[in-house]
Amino acid sequence: MNLTVNDSMTMSSREIADLTGKRHDNVRADIQKMGEELSLTFQDKPEHSGGRPVMAYHLGKRECLILISGYSMELRARIIDRWQELEQASARPAFVIPQSLPEALRLAAELAEQKQVLEQKVAQDAPAVEFAKKIASADKGVQISNFAKTLGMGPIKLFDLLREMRILMGGNGHRRNMPFQEYLDRGYFAVRENPYEANGETRLSFTPLITGKGQQWLTAKLIEAGVLKGVAA
Repeated sequence: MNLTVNDSMTMSSREIADLTGKRHDNVRADIQKMGEELSLTFQDKPEHSGGRPVMAYHLGKRECLILISGYSMELRARIIDRWQELEQASARPAFVIPQSLPEALRLAAELAEQKQVLEQKVAQDAPAVEFAKKIASADKGVQISNFAKTLGMGPIKLFDLLREMRILMGGNGHRRNMPFQEYLDRGYFAVRENPYEANGETRLSFTPLITGKGQQWLTAKLIEAGVLKGVAA
């Protein structure tokens, strides 16, 4: 017996066949005929029956009641009673207080399993959380080459990635490896001016820096892209 619940509850053609004692292929034929006459389309997907998949239609309550309108009174009563059971079940609160010792033990086991899954997730996330705490205060920014070391990645590889991702500028001019304005405006990067003397003139060179906010953002982005599997603490 199968039910599918998406935005609304549905009943499968297999369940209708089970409740009415009709052959499933005959129920499917009835549904197809109804669909043609009413210009309706029903979800049709495989369900397992005895180890082999069987295609079954899924009907909402209105369509189900239209379908059985031609059935005998006894068969209609079975379907209507089943719908009432389903609607009452869906209206019950999600948490039910155990009424017996076996129910209490089952609930305790389920809660213990959920707790174990949560603890494993916390343990897996701990390095990234600790790393985020360490860099959150780095508002003025650090050199990207230094940040690459904290990721366990070579600076050249990181610069190549950031250019490919259109975060840093490419080309061969003085703007190479400078952050695009979008990421400067977001506070992910900064640019430090470095004055130097050349041919009797004071000139400026520029060094891209990644801020604490930017380090958190970029780390998450690289993990999401599959570049990083974890973050060094």
